[in-house]
Amino acid sequence: MKIALIPGAFFPAPGGAQVQVHNLANKLIDSKVEVDCYLFDKTNLTNNKYKIYILNRFILSITFLLKYYFNFEFLYFLKLYLSKIIKLNDYDLWHFNFLNYKSLLLIKILKKLNQKIIVTFQGVDIQIETEIDYGYRLDKKYDQFLKEIVFEVDKFTCLSETIKNDLKKIGISEGKLILIPNAVDLKKFENYKSNSRQKNKILKLITVARYSPKKKGFDLLPKLSKKLIDAKIKFQWTILGKNTSELSKYDIIKQNSSYFKILDDVTNFKDEYLPSKDLIMEYMESDLYVNLSRIESFGITFVEALAAGIPIISFDTKGANEIIINNYNGFIVKEGEIEKFGEKIQDIHNKPELIEKLKVGINETALKYDLNLVTKKFLNIYNLVNKSD
Repeated sequence: MKIALIPGAFFPAPGGAQVQVHNLANKLIDSKVEVDCYLFDKTNLTNNKYKIYILNRFILSITFLLKYYFNFEFLYFLKLYLSKIIKLNDYDLWHFNFLNYKSLLLIKILKKLNQKIIVTFQGVDIQIETEIDYGYRLDKKYDQFLKEIVFEVDKFTCLSETIKNDLKKIGISEGKLILIPNAVDLKKFENYKSNSRQKNKILKLITVARYSPKKKGFDLLPKLSKKLIDAKIKFQWTILGKNTSELSKYDIIKQNSSYFKILDDVTNFKDEYLPSKDLIMEYMESDLYVNLSRIESFGITFVEALAAGIPIISFDTKGANEIIINNYNGFIVKEGEIEKFGEKIQDIHNKPELIEKLKVGINETALKYDLNLVTKKFLNIYNLVNKSD
């Protein structure tokens, strides 16, 4: 079987969608599937077993500008370009992972060329949260074009019930929707063990997220941190992600720097499977993952935390509440109740046995998101779509 993967975003821009494409493509290669990855821009990734091609920027840009700004579909050259690729490679199907406007243009033409299409939405490309100004679909042009194109797609793989429900709301039938979550390479995590948890009664917290104050909930950090500091909780909070250096401007962090460790993205693009060893070690040295996000499509960092054996504390929000089960693999707090969030962390600090009781649940949950298992699910869908008329 030969697959063309097209991610709407890829490295060097960090993100869960990019990690999933890289890991899945490498694992498919291990499973004797031919995989070519078509990118919109150059990448700094090096340890790819799959072939990488850069899509023709000039043709795509002209086609995009005419369609987006003037609603004029001049598809001739893009169709010619894609026809040539198809003739040279004869792909069994095309898998789009994370859509943008240009992805929609490609899907439209590929369907005219009788190609089979699978789409995996990653969150911002399908979800809408007007209160925090989140979602591509807030752009009416994207939303309109999306609703035109999605009905041409053969199958959708959904990371979560949240994504599945969003697709149902725009009219996609249940028969086209397959639930397949994101995944991590559990075997890689098993290579690293931690002996540093609960040392000196310091509660080690970790959050892995890009700096997005509303979406990722960093605007709640000052109030939560103050509560923990005022309660004389001994903690260290490691926060990693793109542009998290912006957090250093917060007064609570400037005035209490000993409580915080702010790191930029630590991804090592030479790793065959992500996350990198450096990030795994940060997880392994932590006691509790803190999620303040208001919405997630899935939350791959939750699964990474569970794979490292640490529970998660989170608000009862979309995405998080499908992975985290209260008092089984983590702790759930009613959305918006930041005071109770802080009280729960205090409780965990004072009673380390609360974490110990979750070990079985954490391990059982992590097993459901193993990369080998998820890759087999994708192979089943690929075969199903490939055999369909």
